[in-house]
Amino acid sequence: MLLEEFLRNPLTVITRRQLMQNVWHTDYVGDTRTLDVHIRWVRECIEEDPSDPKLLITHRGEGFMLNKP
Repeated sequence: MLLEEFLRNPLTVITRRQLMQNVWHTDYVGDTRTLDVHIRWVRECIEEDPSDPKLLITHRGEGFMLNKP
């Protein structure tokens, strides 16, 4: 569901709050380690080098964006 959210909104920065609401149906963003772990798992599936992502980009202080290859 997390990857689907990015695929529906390519080239759009999606905030942590939006991801928590749309994927996990919660407004809680106090501990976002769950989100960070899931982002890492998605990167491991779609990135050549998950440590240097080119497709699923972090925008510090804003959120995440799926970049077109």
